[in-house]
Amino acid sequence: MNKSEKKYNCDIIQDLLPLYQDSICSDASKSMVEEHLEECPSCKDILNQLKNTYLDDHLTLEKNNVLEAHLKQEKRRTFTIGLCTAGILMIPVIVCLICNLAIGHALDWFFIVLASLLLVASLSVVPLMAPAKHAGICTIGGFTGSLVLLLAVICIYVHGNWFFLAVVPTIFGLSLFLMPYVVYHIPLPNVLTNHKGLLVMLWDTVWLYAIIIVCGFHTMTPGYWRIALEITSYCVLIPWFVFLVIRYLKVHPFIRAGISSCIVGLFTSLINSIVELILYGKAESSILNADFSNWTYPTNNANVSVCILIASLSTGIVLMCIGILLQYRKTNAK
Repeated sequence: MNKSEKKYNCDIIQDLLPLYQDSICSDASKSMVEEHLEECPSCKDILNQLKNTYLDDHLTLEKNNVLEAHLKQEKRRTFTIGLCTAGILMIPVIVCLICNLAIGHALDWFFIVLASLLLVASLSVVPLMAPAKHAGICTIGGFTGSLVLLLAVICIYVHGNWFFLAVVPTIFGLSLFLMPYVVYHIPLPNVLTNHKGLLVMLWDTVWLYAIIIVCGFHTMTPGYWRIALEITSYCVLIPWFVFLVIRYLKVHPFIRAGISSCIVGLFTSLINSIVELILYGKAESSILNADFSNWTYPTNNANVSVCILIASLSTGIVLMCIGILLQYRKTNAK
């Protein structure tokens, strides 16, 4: 059967063959192509060529090989840069060592220079030489360790007793920003996979109390432990309640936001009274002493606390009502 006797033009069918091969053409086009293929060997040969994925597989393999070779080249280049950087950092170490020995001094401040350069290396050499998958974790670990080492060397050099007083708050401050990243990237047992936020909260809480303990042993002030632990525990309750509501309460997000607003408002409005009770045994700034006709101390504190409480509760109630309404509509829609 010649081309003029065919029901459909080969050029049109050949334009449709790629769509037919990928099963993305319409049913009408599919039927037309199949009908034409029964009577046209040349178009059937073209379809068979399209089905032959050898060329695509070969191109994919070639692409992967090129990418892998490029990745290896970049790793070698990065590793070389890291070695060069480490070598450059060794120059001031050697110079300081020679100078220190030449003037007959003990190796005291030399170790401070060495620890300082280790701190620099943790941010410059470690990211370059560590495996790409673990570069972030290695950098954080190296930076934290070298910073602790630097504080230890300085403390020993000046014969101080403030090492833990400096290290514990430093680790706590770093943890606030870096611990979420660390917990997200390190492998955890299956039972802890869905509780990474809880691990971060526990870690930060432990280090916060560690600060209170270290400060207590450092100051040895009478009555410190009761005051510090009670005020800290009250303040810790605020983020813990909000975290538990947001993370584990299975309700509409607006309801969780509303409950959190109420919690923050309640705790914030009472904090002055709680602190005064702990410190002085009486609460002059209690919200019960609010008087909006008097804005002098301590009544003004009570007035502000009442305003915070009203604003927070009002916002929370509105958010919860919106959440309940949206959740009710969603339930009925199902």
